[in-house]
Amino acid sequence: MDSDYNSFRITMAARAAGQVSTARGRGAVASASSQASELAAAVLGDGGNAFDAAFALAFALCIYHPQAGNIGGGGYLLFQEKGGDPKVFSYREQAPRGARREDFLLADGSPDPDRTAFGPASVCVPGTVKAFFALQKRYGKLRARDLLLDISRRAEAGAILTQYEADCLNRLGPRLAASPEARRIYVRAEPYQAGDLLPNAALARTLETLAREGEEAFYRGRIAQQIVADLAANGGFVSAEDLAGYSFRELEPIALELQGRTVWTVPPEAGGAMLLEILSILDRNAFRECACGSPAYHHHLAQAAKMAFIDRLDYMGDLPMDDNATYRNLLTRAYGQRLFGMIDPARDTPTDVLAQRIRAGRHPEPHDAGTNTTHFAVIDAQGNAVSNSYTMNLRYGSKWAVAGAGFLLNGSVDSFAFIEGKENYYGVLGNRPNLFAPGKRPASNMAPVLVTGPQGVEAVLGTPGGPTIPTTLANILLATLVHRKDPAEVIAAGRLHHQGWPDTLAYEPGFDQPELLAALAAMGYPIKDKHELIADVQGVWRAGEQCFAVSDYRREGKALAVE
Repeated sequence: MDSDYNSFRITMAARAAGQVSTARGRGAVASASSQASELAAAVLGDGGNAFDAAFALAFALCIYHPQAGNIGGGGYLLFQEKGGDPKVFSYREQAPRGARREDFLLADGSPDPDRTAFGPASVCVPGTVKAFFALQKRYGKLRARDLLLDISRRAEAGAILTQYEADCLNRLGPRLAASPEARRIYVRAEPYQAGDLLPNAALARTLETLAREGEEAFYRGRIAQQIVADLAANGGFVSAEDLAGYSFRELEPIALELQGRTVWTVPPEAGGAMLLEILSILDRNAFRECACGSPAYHHHLAQAAKMAFIDRLDYMGDLPMDDNATYRNLLTRAYGQRLFGMIDPARDTPTDVLAQRIRAGRHPEPHDAGTNTTHFAVIDAQGNAVSNSYTMNLRYGSKWAVAGAGFLLNGSVDSFAFIEGKENYYGVLGNRPNLFAPGKRPASNMAPVLVTGPQGVEAVLGTPGGPTIPTTLANILLATLVHRKDPAEVIAAGRLHHQGWPDTLAYEPGFDQPELLAALAAMGYPIKDKHELIADVQGVWRAGEQCFAVSDYRREGKALAVE
């Protein structure tokens, strides 16, 4: 196979904008899977709270959305118990302590995607199981055992494939076939079709083991033994000591005031700071006067996004932030005003020029060169709320499933940088704070969001999409909080994205506003078709005792509500 990223990609044909899924009730859920959302809504309806529903979703998506929602990965939980303060569980994957940077390099010194993103060598220590057992034990009302036994039966019965999932399995079948276990579960001779059933008896047994023995089975017991034996026999680095020593981090969220509301998200090594920086830059009267969706609106959003991607080079990674000057200034009013003042209201400023201006006196050069995720959101009738983003990195992670266990493992080594300035799968430049090291956690663009107001939680939302995560969420928050647009309308609209480098403004397939693209091109933007739908937003909004859930059409998700 070619040692590049092309065989990992899925180029999407233009697809007409679909209707988002919406639901209203006293409690609500939105996820990328209709079957998983149905389970979570049933948990709420049967007396469970938001934390029980989130626990059920986290494990059910292993069946119904295995490319991203999987117990072999990691991510970020942002949640609030009614009457409490927002909290963060950072359960990002951790690099094996026995791996070295040289293990992932080609003879010419460049990183090899066939080792960083594919197969057993690319696997980091997963965090999902530990974090969700802790969440449910501390805050849930139901028994984890009962929830998992029900999910186990569902794995035995099988997932009903959507067209999106069928397309992904068909495209990536050759990659999945490299793993005997993944080949047995996910690969077949004839193409998958929407409506096909995908049973997973081995996963059912794994879930039964977790129901009986708890998280210890995954990190020290039977499942841990399966993981270590399979990886060790096939060139992986994760050891029994790595699994036994894993712990998630309990962190304080970061926040920004916007239009009388507080927007909460997760700190680095995650992407929440990038999102808040974009909002901070644009929290100005001159931007608020731009009509929502106009060329001026998207121009300012693109310029602010460029600035956030420039600044991330200095701080994004698993490093202490206390002594990082860029990060300390990031969300201050004065710094946001300084950056806003650099925006030419009539023209695109090239990224390299912006970088030189922003980093003047900070670094002599702007840079040295020229992940698959899913989100779900839950709010219950009592006002408890969970916003969760987790990932496998790329679709189906490493494409390697644990022999006899039925679940896929992450390929998150590729989320590290190996060479400063070297582009990764998403075209994002590698930076020094995120250079690979044993025991380190890779930087992420994930940015689950929780919005609070005078009456408590008002929204939880998030999205997959690698570097498109902060830009997409910034657009949704600005449109809904600043311009008071309906969330369903904003989520259904076509999307644009800019990440600084490459210095192009991307639009998704089927983008239906040619006049907007023409206006932005006239402002100097190079425009390109991304050939892939941008993001997949899942969110729940709350006003009084009513919730309004919205699930994006892009991955055929589902919003459901209960009374």
